[in-house]
Amino acid sequence: MFRRTPLHLVLITALVGATVTVPASPALAADLNDTFDTTAVGAVPAGWTTAGGGTAVAADVPGTVDRSLRLTDTSTTAGTSATRSYGATTATVVANARLRAAQTTAVVGLHLDGPAGHTVTVALDGSGRLYTYNGATRVDLGAYTANRWYDVRIVARPGTATASVWVDGQRRATNLAFRVPSASLATVQVGISGPDTGTAWVDDVRTRFEPNPVSWPQIGTVAPRSAGQIGTSKLIVGAETLDRDYTDYQSYKGYLGPLGATRARFQAGWAKTEKVKGSYDWAWLDAIVDDSVSRGVRPWLQTSYGNPVYAGGGGAGLGGQVPSSAEALAAWDAWVSALATRYADRVTEWEIWNEPNLGGVDPIVYADFFIRTATRIRAVQPGAVIFCCALAGVERSYADTVLTRIRDLGKLGLVNGVTYHPYNANPDASYEQVRLLRQTVDQFSTAIVLRQGENGAPSRPDSFGALGELSWTELAQSKWMLRRTLADLGRDISTSVFSIADLNYPSKVNSKGLVRTGSDKKVRYAKPSYYAIQNVAALVDATMTPISGYAVTDDTTNAVAVQAFRKAGTGRQSVALWFNGATPGDDNTRTPVTVTFGAGNFADPVYVDVRTGAVFDIPAGNWSVNGSSYTFTGVPLYDSPILIADRSVVGL
Repeated sequence: MFRRTPLHLVLITALVGATVTVPASPALAADLNDTFDTTAVGAVPAGWTTAGGGTAVAADVPGTVDRSLRLTDTSTTAGTSATRSYGATTATVVANARLRAAQTTAVVGLHLDGPAGHTVTVALDGSGRLYTYNGATRVDLGAYTANRWYDVRIVARPGTATASVWVDGQRRATNLAFRVPSASLATVQVGISGPDTGTAWVDDVRTRFEPNPVSWPQIGTVAPRSAGQIGTSKLIVGAETLDRDYTDYQSYKGYLGPLGATRARFQAGWAKTEKVKGSYDWAWLDAIVDDSVSRGVRPWLQTSYGNPVYAGGGGAGLGGQVPSSAEALAAWDAWVSALATRYADRVTEWEIWNEPNLGGVDPIVYADFFIRTATRIRAVQPGAVIFCCALAGVERSYADTVLTRIRDLGKLGLVNGVTYHPYNANPDASYEQVRLLRQTVDQFSTAIVLRQGENGAPSRPDSFGALGELSWTELAQSKWMLRRTLADLGRDISTSVFSIADLNYPSKVNSKGLVRTGSDKKVRYAKPSYYAIQNVAALVDATMTPISGYAVTDDTTNAVAVQAFRKAGTGRQSVALWFNGATPGDDNTRTPVTVTFGAGNFADPVYVDVRTGAVFDIPAGNWSVNGSSYTFTGVPLYDSPILIADRSVVGL
């Protein structure tokens, strides 16, 4: 639901006093982003200072396509370190780096430092264990192995002198006290300790400042929950193109469960499975389906694409025609039946072909193809849930023709849902089209659901695919993903985030992944959008039901989107708000807004910045209640969703 009357609302943090100080975001130039890819081999990277008994220079990493900062310590009396300043700040610092050790017998540490020294540390010890500190107390984070990259994320909050640590997308520790008191942070350091010798690498060192949006007290952060812990939700993640080997499931699979999406969209890959006529090699798909299920992520399988081993076998990739020859269609039928039989105990949701309208597949041809395919799936699995169309965009006329043909042939019962892929630079700009598509589908059956089946935004400029012509950043991507996901969930539409990992086409990269990969398809790191969607997954599960027609007024002239949710059992609410008038950008400046909810239900309201996961108490002086009407003052809003939620529905 869009709010067209003025409204500025963010999930609120507590405010001290009646006014809010909203600090401007730092310029992007202040952010640190070192990949070392352009540093000459053997050189000390610009901006880094090295010290100790060894060397710290750029080097190519054996067995990878990476150039990284390599530390080599040959002294048993002096350590080796490399330090980089990002500028002293009292703001929250989000620091990320990849660490890799050549051995498990040396202590290798990553530190965020303040004036008094190591404030937050994540380290690999000399006995194969990862660890951090809670104050002076060591906290074990699990085992590590040599010659493997670890994706480390630290969120350090000088305002509360606490930190949280993620490893490979999983939050391993939270509310850690700083090792030494520090009101500010200024440098990042990586080092090998004095008594040890060895080699270590660091790469993709990135920092970003996140000033608190209000002066209200921060009471915590959103607690991530894995897919297995959540169990059921309408949040899906795209895991496409494995059928064409543009991504590597084995590389990114560890990020699937911790994300929290409870389904994943896979393409079943006829051409990859049947490379020799009549012979199926299921090993690749077995590994994916079984592993996904083990992580609590239910596969949603798409039957696609064609197969070049058959004349008239159809296109083997995006935009291709469906199979057409008698031999190819018979082979398709056999493969679909075998596919449904093999995975009937693990897969209950199916989708037939991908974006047929993009490739110019005649809608009548597609409708007939849908019927023959769905009929074979239902013959094996009578209760199968089958999605139709997978529209590129929101092309109502195509869907209308397809559904008319299916209805006229008496097969409308095969259609459980219609999927669409609405790529808009402003994600909030597609919902009039979606409303009209809903009207079109309702003419055939109100029981047919809509599903947003594939949608995302790139994370860098010059990306391949939809929206690739725009100048994206990882920050803008994370805002875009949040707005699409919450706007869909708020309309009770199951929604798929495209995609889990960057897609490495033969000569180009589609950077819509939540996880960045290299040209070897191996994971480099989880992007900010990964952690943003992880927050949504934890906040909006199947126990949070959308509230339609939620009444809100505000005192801003900006266009504001509002999506409200109610907790099953208690009725307590969570209301998402954001400025929706433009494509998300890199400016995080907030505007304080007064908002009133006409039918609220809050006992202890808090403010949540969904992108960062920070949760703030809303002081008594900044909210009031009159019957069911709740008014919140000084709520900082911007072009990314915030929540005003009852504390009971926010896991801390």
